[in-house]
Amino acid sequence: MNGAIYVLSRNVSGDNGESLMQNVTVFADSPTQAKALVDAQFAQLRMTSKSPERAYQPRPAWNVEKIALDPHKLITAGLTS
Repeated sequence: MNGAIYVLSRNVSGDNGESLMQNVTVFADSPTQAKALVDAQFAQLRMTSKSPERAYQPRPAWNVEKIALDPHKLITAGLTS
């Protein structure tokens, strides 16, 4: 298996206007593929959802961080309100 772990993160507005941090962890061959995988899954969620689901919209853009697993490290931690 080739590839890496990518953490995609962004701030989104919740259904009541609250600011939420959204994080998604993906195994992919590149940052472009990681974004494409998340975009495809979120598009599927939007199609099957009966509510607007603002957190799953295509905007804002994702920040992408590649995670190398050579040294020990904390990969991701999050707190949302």
